[in-house]
Amino acid sequence: MEIYLDIDGVRVRITNPDKVLYPEAGYTKRDVIDYYLAVRDPLLAVNKGRPVVFIRYPHGAGSYSFFQKNVPPNHPEWMEVVEMGKYKPVRYLVLNKIADLIWFVQLHALEFHIINIRKPAWDYPDLMVFDIDPPPGTPFPEVRDFTLKAAPVLEELGYKPYFKTSGKAGMHIVCPLRQEHTVDEVFRAAEDAARRIIERFPDRATLEVRKAKRGDKFLIDIFRNRAYQTFSMPLGTRATPRATVSMPVSREELAELGDPSIYHIKSVPEYLKTRPFAWARIFEDATSLHLTLQSKE
Repeated sequence: MEIYLDIDGVRVRITNPDKVLYPEAGYTKRDVIDYYLAVRDPLLAVNKGRPVVFIRYPHGAGSYSFFQKNVPPNHPEWMEVVEMGKYKPVRYLVLNKIADLIWFVQLHALEFHIINIRKPAWDYPDLMVFDIDPPPGTPFPEVRDFTLKAAPVLEELGYKPYFKTSGKAGMHIVCPLRQEHTVDEVFRAAEDAARRIIERFPDRATLEVRKAKRGDKFLIDIFRNRAYQTFSMPLGTRATPRATVSMPVSREELAELGDPSIYHIKSVPEYLKTRPFAWARIFEDATSLHLTLQSKE
């Protein structure tokens, strides 16, 4: 069976729309497509113009998967592709319309990850990302509370922290930036900020990547800010049993959140109908780097 969807002025061919891609929840390919159509406006408001990579699950969530950076050679003519890379050039999808993502859902892409840059200023990140990675088995309320304690340290440096669930166990703190700093400058600033959080909470936080040496501390993963590194797309699906979503939330929503799995492809569209989108003004709060400001004093 195949159907054709007219989306954003283009025609997208969908085969086997009733194929189950989330076996435990029973959600089909069409359910995933309907989700992305339902959240297109807030999703594009944050992610439009960004390079996107994807993880494909040929037999659905919970099965074999592979990470793919390069857009397939048979991509549609209407899809924008940019070639860039630090060592070996990669042909990235540039997200312009929701049809881009739906074309990849047809290829069983259930996860999308973005780079913290946005056209046309490819060399100047507009987001600084702190991935709060908890020790295995940490109850989410502990992850939530540490995230809320870490954010004021960033505010003291002049940033405006925004929050989102990872869609799995962790949290992301994302600080919008003016597109005037290089990737290396952003990484150095993120490292300095993370060390200040660790100084404030030495028993709870670390930059140690190796799990065997972290103990019961939260990893503040700043390496999402390295050139061409990625993090889960805001409002993007994750390949989890409940089809969870990496959900932007306000500080107030986060403070009340007990279980991030409440954000999934069936609940999020209804949720966004009743509350303002938490990241609606994120780019209005863009700042300069604190290290840059200190060097000018």
